[in-house]
Amino acid sequence: MIKLTESLIASLQEKAHVPPAPLASMIRAAKNDAVDFAQFVIQDGYLDRDTAGEWLASQLNRTYVNLSKTLFQEEMLSMLTVEIAQRYQAIPFYNLGNAVTVAMVSPNDQQVVTVLENLLMKPVSPVFCFKDEVDSAIKVNYQSAQHVDDLVTSFDLTVFQAGELSDAALMKLLDSKPLVELSDSIILLALKERASDIHIEPKKNEVLVRFRIDGDLVDRLFLPVEMALPLTSRYKISSGLDITERRRPQDGRLSFALPMKVLDLRVSCLPVMHGEKVVMRILGSLYTSSVLNLDKLDFSPEVLRPFKTTLKYQQGILFVTGPTGSGKSTTLYAALNFINTRDINMVTIEDPVEYEVPTLNQVMVNDKAGRGFQTVLRSVLRQDPDTILVGEIRDTETARIAAQAALTGHLVLTTLHTNDAIQATTRLLEMGVERFIVAPSIIGVLGQRLVKRLCEYCKTEHRPNREELRQYFYWREGAELPVFYKGTGCGHCGGSGYSGRVGIHEFLKITPQLRDAILRERNYDEILAIAVQQGFHNLRYDGFKKSLRGLTSLEEVIRATASLEDE
Repeated sequence: MIKLTESLIASLQEKAHVPPAPLASMIRAAKNDAVDFAQFVIQDGYLDRDTAGEWLASQLNRTYVNLSKTLFQEEMLSMLTVEIAQRYQAIPFYNLGNAVTVAMVSPNDQQVVTVLENLLMKPVSPVFCFKDEVDSAIKVNYQSAQHVDDLVTSFDLTVFQAGELSDAALMKLLDSKPLVELSDSIILLALKERASDIHIEPKKNEVLVRFRIDGDLVDRLFLPVEMALPLTSRYKISSGLDITERRRPQDGRLSFALPMKVLDLRVSCLPVMHGEKVVMRILGSLYTSSVLNLDKLDFSPEVLRPFKTTLKYQQGILFVTGPTGSGKSTTLYAALNFINTRDINMVTIEDPVEYEVPTLNQVMVNDKAGRGFQTVLRSVLRQDPDTILVGEIRDTETARIAAQAALTGHLVLTTLHTNDAIQATTRLLEMGVERFIVAPSIIGVLGQRLVKRLCEYCKTEHRPNREELRQYFYWREGAELPVFYKGTGCGHCGGSGYSGRVGIHEFLKITPQLRDAILRERNYDEILAIAVQQGFHNLRYDGFKKSLRGLTSLEEVIRATASLEDE
């Protein structure tokens, strides 16, 4: 325990700027514990975990490690049982040379360090992590496909036959500890592998479980076909869906509690040939702080500078465009954090709310309850807002209200599904919004895609051949070949050469010339030509720059932007 002193409070207050009233409340609730005090500051949105963790670690003369940015070595986890990890609130994650790096709640407890060194049979390099981070990491990272298989073998599959399992027997089974543990373990395994979606697919002879990892669907588990009805029913009842209805699609929402936070999963059920397919989208991230930072999202400086400048405007509509799953919500929340201060009223209208932020007023739309985007947006405009985030422009009326709000003194941040930033300048016109409203209301458009990030452990230099260079670049004969990078595949990335994803961006700042072009009904090509003259660069340009920086590969950028370049 780090004792909370006046000097420590003053030190953290320099970073957090907590107003006097909530500060006094936090000090009382912390009961003289600096770690608890720091976590209250995080929970109320005054600091992100990285900053608070680094501050606390400095008081211990240790390093803080964000476990979400750390790759766990399986061989290190296997050297310490889950029971030991839980007992000592410590998890090993990396072996470098002769020492094992261990994330600990009490890294200065020499007695625990000595015990761990004896168990690991190596010197321990302790680093600091919050208790809920370590507890969550233990629960997630000790999951495995083998553990799921072991759980399945504990069931008597003969009683799971769909034709023989009565509704009463099914209801009793759904609350049984083994089935709850199995359904939770599949979600935990998906979190461990950083999946964005979980697919439960009943087939003729098996139940296939697939995870979407870095944009690709990967087969992960093959369960007995008898598990189809109990497993899908368990997820349905947890999502508030009707388990007796198996002939119609249903949508719901599931809350999954972990020590660190409660995760939301959007659940979709679809009747298929051999049962019901369940797809669960994991909203947000286990480790990602609600206080997102634009400077940590790998924006190129020439995109980030004008984007930040535009965000400081007091009125206008700013779009973020891209396909589903391209990171638009993450960017928008980071943008809100960049402009968020205590003296402005910020309201978000979303379906669903992906990141819960204490300092924002967040509204989740519900069409069944009469809270659609346009209805909520009208109400929000009567709430004296300064900045409004509209999760998505879906219809003409919402588009018109948002554009008019931008003209009447509000900053509106929203998303559109367009292929690129240029198309956003004409999409509202195509939706039926009047040109005299569209042209003066738009202040900027950020287009983005996600590409696979090269694995830091196995990426190597790669020089494309001359034919590749001539196809995509202006290359003078005799000039030195530029250095790109590619992944060779290793144990850390499962042999793929990639681990995680990184954004590529384009930003269109609406200048008077572009505004005039929109008013004068210029077409896409004419608007693009004006933008290029003013320094606009497209997604592929940004992707190539990031491939030169070693963040992704040339092949991945070409793949992700192929459809855009062919238009």
